Amino acid sequence: SNWSTATIPSLAALVFDTSGKPAETFHDDASPNKPEASSGSMHLTDASQQYGLLTQVTFAVIGFAVFIAYFVISFNERGKVYQYSSPMSAMWVGLITLWFATLLIAWWKLPTSKSALMAKIWTTLSVIIALEGFISLISFAAGQNEGTAAALCLLWIASGGLGVAMSLGKWRALTSSYYASSLESDDSAVKPAGRCAFCLTVHFWLNFTLLFLVLWLLVFSTGVMIQSAAAANDGNSIQPPGQIYTISTNGTELDMHLYCFGPTAGKTVVFEHGGGANSMTLLGLAQELVATREVRACVYDRLGYGFTPSLYTGVDALPHSGVLLSLLLDKAGEAGPFVCVGHSAGAGACLFFAHANKAVVGVAMLDGYPDVIRAGSLRPGQEPSGRVLGATQGLGVAAGAPGLGRGAIGNPGGHFVPGDRRGTVIALYAQTRFWLAQYWDVKADLDLPEERQLYRLLGGSKDAQGLVHYGGTLAGVAVLVVPAAHTTTPTACESEENRGSFCCGHAINSTVCRNQRADAVLYGEQAKLYA
Repeated sequence: SNWSTATIPSLAALVFDTSGKPAETFHDDASPNKPEASSGSMHLTDASQQYGLLTQVTFAVIGFAVFIAYFVISFNERGKVYQYSSPMSAMWVGLITLWFATLLIAWWKLPTSKSALMAKIWTTLSVIIALEGFISLISFAAGQNEGTAAALCLLWIASGGLGVAMSLGKWRALTSSYYASSLESDDSAVKPAGRCAFCLTVHFWLNFTLLFLVLWLLVFSTGVMIQSAAAANDGNSIQPPGQIYTISTNGTELDMHLYCFGPTAGKTVVFEHGGGANSMTLLGLAQELVATREVRACVYDRLGYGFTPSLYTGVDALPHSGVLLSLLLDKAGEAGPFVCVGHSAGAGACLFFAHANKAVVGVAMLDGYPDVIRAGSLRPGQEPSGRVLGATQGLGVAAGAPGLGRGAIGNPGGHFVPGDRRGTVIALYAQTRFWLAQYWDVKADLDLPEERQLYRLLGGSKDAQGLVHYGGTLAGVAVLVVPAAHTTTPTACESEENRGSFCCGHAINSTVCRNQRADAVLYGEQAKLYA
């Protein structure tokens, strides 16, 4: 069963002894009846074993450092512009390297690592990890501005490749004729005398736990691999409608996407997408308005979303979104007058736009109530909570990477209009920078000082219920609130056609239903106060 040294990967030299000298093996005691190792046979030596383990420890430490560094950069560094990319890609690569190297070291130090079956399993797992790292390297390299993540994939590949060599070497040693003959003469090699049944049970569950954690690692790493490949393909194949314009504010240059079409005479309807969405979600409505009302329409993507290349971490150095939209429209030569249509969180963006641009003559808020519920709030009237920010951050780290969710996250359904853009919407939802953009949106709202709150900028005042009274300060801007039926209109959940309506799926007097009825009243009251 000797192997020619020419057929062994160079990495295997870290863990195999190829000197032709007798090699020490994993036995609990020495037996004078054990046969001599034949010249040229390769078995794990204590020195090479320790060298391999120390190398994996090094990989784990470097992976940890990379993960922490890019975690801090992603969620704490302010005033940084990223083009088409996100530091979270590098963070995920560091996490995978740390995760795999740590689990391999833990398994290697277990007494039950002397099982040939476990060695075979770890060999297979290591091969998969190394291959996924290689595919991710190619994908990141082919993507847009993901060179750092691509370079760090070498660390991922090296850890997986060393894992292949280490576990394959142990597998060969445990299944070789040398080891088999030693078992005949010394049964204690696998089960030393006096080992208790409880100890064996503990070892079994330790192995089981490690394998469970490795399976979760494979889910995560497979997701990163799919994400990197799909993102590279999307970036090179999906072309945005309209144009990318460069605007400058406070010494910072930003690239933003804008698509305007329709007749140039008369009003221009500008659409603001909801939080976590993109311009394509409102394109169908814009196209219908242009076709039926003969008005001009513009859809665009806020920073970090959709086709807008620029992601900005932090809010301190930039004006609010209304100012950025005004600069973008001016750069594109769109003069107005404007009517802003905002869905959900886009309703607040429209009010910011009305504050920044005197050419705004109307605002339509589609199921959006920016004065009574904010990005960090769970219910109207509540103060923004750090829990929402923490949940968004956790999703970015844990759920953002897996491309396994592509097609499910952000899927607008089969009835989406325009149908030819449905795949584009899904692809835009799956972008790496999309997850980080959501975090910084919530962070910006939580950190916004009282004097810069939307209602303060617009001259409103807040009452004890949390409702904002404008008292004519929006004079010259017509405000239309268009609530969704399931948000403000209680319905009979027993009816088949109402199964997806207001609070259905819960008992009519449940806490959820009572809260939604109370919230609906606040939404309705606030809608009356924009006059």
